[in-house]
Amino acid sequence: MGISPVQGKEAVDAKSAITVSVYDDARVGLAALQQMEQISSEVFAHVGIEVRWLNCGVNGELTHVSADCGQASFPEMLQLRFLRRPRNLKPGIFGISYLNAGGDGCYSQVFVEPIEQLHQQFPIELSTLMGYVATHELAHLLLGTNSHSSMGIMRAHWGPKELESANMGGLRFYPDQRERIAARVAAGIRHNQQILAATASRRNIAAD
Repeated sequence: MGISPVQGKEAVDAKSAITVSVYDDARVGLAALQQMEQISSEVFAHVGIEVRWLNCGVNGELTHVSADCGQASFPEMLQLRFLRRPRNLKPGIFGISYLNAGGDGCYSQVFVEPIEQLHQQFPIELSTLMGYVATHELAHLLLGTNSHSSMGIMRAHWGPKELESANMGGLRFYPDQRERIAARVAAGIRHNQQILAATASRRNIAAD
């Protein structure tokens, strides 16, 4: 996603849980990461998604705070990496997510330098911008292919309306996006649980 050239269903009751391993290769610092995570958590909470954040690398140093750090499994175990700038991409790109042919993915990247440039143009906290960009990129993983919209948080290039909403803390997913995320996450979790149950059953049979 990037910035526009122009300057300037309700949440479900039962929440699904996902874990995001965060790597701070851009050295933004733990305080900024935690503020970013809070903003993203609030947006996903409206979808009925609870996010567990693991800060696995802070200021460019690996911390390995959990055995779950670095694990990747759609949709429950995702990875988010902050880098200074995009490589081999157009200038002004804020982030990128990687999907396979089936539309699933576990890896997202956020680029801090273009966000810092936007921060200099608009009176929005840097951590706020990072939080919404991170949410946008993680949502690409959870929504699958063709997940951009003409307006709102999933717009490919944010304009003044999206930036104003972000500054007011009101940039959200639309109802159809919330339903799609909730459905794909729930279906993915059920699928993984079925695989684990089948594997355990085969092991028990083999042990007998």
